[in-house]
Amino acid sequence: MDNTTDRPHTAAGNPSTARAPRLTRRVRTAVLTTALLTAGVALTACGGGSGDGSGTDSRQKSDSGIASLATPSSNGGKSGAPSSAQSAIDAKRPLLRLDSSKEEVNRLWDTYWACLQAHGVPMNTKRVDHPGGQAPPVDDQKVTDQYKAQYHACLDKMPLQPVEERPETNPHYADDFRDYVKCLRSKGFKVHEVFQSDGSPDGWTGDDDGGSFPDEKADNDCRLEAFGGKG
Repeated sequence: MDNTTDRPHTAAGNPSTARAPRLTRRVRTAVLTTALLTAGVALTACGGGSGDGSGTDSRQKSDSGIASLATPSSNGGKSGAPSSAQSAIDAKRPLLRLDSSKEEVNRLWDTYWACLQAHGVPMNTKRVDHPGGQAPPVDDQKVTDQYKAQYHACLDKMPLQPVEERPETNPHYADDFRDYVKCLRSKGFKVHEVFQSDGSPDGWTGDDDGGSFPDEKADNDCRLEAFGGKG
């Protein structure tokens, strides 16, 4: 994956599936952190000071396809109210806005990644955006599992996706996501929505006949229109 997108989590078995709107620059992190939220909460609830806990978010771009960025929900992806331990951590996490600038988003993710590095998490120095820039964590599940405690220690610095882009905080998320995909298609991008087994949105993927994937401007424009254009 390259570092042109901004949040994490590639869809299982399909590197060209994007689970959440907005292509950004830090996508790779999701793969490293999504599974950690639940583990981190469990360790906190049991009084074991560390677990891991990440899962951005967001859109992740694999080396062979488009980014898939899924922001883990505050309850570790399960329905229902988040645990009190996770809610306490989420209350400290920086909250992104729909209109957050690329610079602001990158700054917040750099702060989170710098925390991971300070706690000893291996960094992928080959993915640095510019000389002297902050490298992202190594994208390897074995490494992630090994450093769960370190991830958990930095969870309060991991940015939260905008409230409009999280199903647990937006009751109209399914309709908004459908409008988002329609907007991308209206701009000529051959993508279609995919769903989880319960029928809820699980992102979008490219059509079988191919075509280009949305660029950052088109993605941001459609996000704003679908998730923030309701007045």
